[in-house]
Amino acid sequence: MNKPWRFVPAAISHVYWNRKEQFEMKVDTYDEWVLFAVTEGRFRYRIEVAEGVSGFGDIVFCPPKTPFHREAIEPVSFHFYRFRWEPAPSLPNDPLSAEPRPVGNIEIVDRSRLSSNYFYLKQLSGLEDEQQLASIQSLFGDLWHLICRELNRNRVQDEQMLMAARWLQEHASKPLRIRDLAAAIYINPVQLTRRFQAAWGRTPIDYLTSLRIERAKSLLLETDMTLDDIAENCGYENGFYLSRVFTKVVKIAPSRFRKMNRL
Repeated sequence: MNKPWRFVPAAISHVYWNRKEQFEMKVDTYDEWVLFAVTEGRFRYRIEVAEGVSGFGDIVFCPPKTPFHREAIEPVSFHFYRFRWEPAPSLPNDPLSAEPRPVGNIEIVDRSRLSSNYFYLKQLSGLEDEQQLASIQSLFGDLWHLICRELNRNRVQDEQMLMAARWLQEHASKPLRIRDLAAAIYINPVQLTRRFQAAWGRTPIDYLTSLRIERAKSLLLETDMTLDDIAENCGYENGFYLSRVFTKVVKIAPSRFRKMNRL
């Protein structure tokens, strides 16, 4: 029996910017997911339909290839992370890794713990590279835990939809139909789609697709499996169908993705 899996962020790099009067570019895009964690000052942002003003206690997420509009209102200091999503085994009472992946601003209520995290991050400049990366990963994990708490408190209050998301995580590697999920949690498919969209900001099908595509990415990069074998491990009928879905979502064919991103 396959173990449930989830996706968690893994830091690629970290930079601390101190009292920037203004951003070098008012609009920028990145190849990876990025996170701005403000420690001082404020800046105005717009990412897709999300917009507002971010200050201390705020975490701003921007997906890859997405225009990030930003303008400093006053000198702003912030931690800047580049990160990727990696699969990890689910734990008992797991908070679902705060799926879906956030875009825009998340306000952290636990300011004391956040300040402690920021304090230790600023001490990393004197460490050796390997030691620094390990410390960055550890502190990033703690920061993500705080973010998960906020996302799950603010966005998901429908316990039945928590069950739905967990069910999809547990069954994503198998062929399934949304009506199977509806039957499993004793709800009709129309209500399921409406309530899932309200709880998670996407339809059950989109959520399932995101789980499968991230799983496919990991298998493409970490194994030598054929596309048909990867499709079978991700709940798709065959490699041809997986390739169509992957290319539509990621904007690049699986073979090209493997060639460009494998070490």
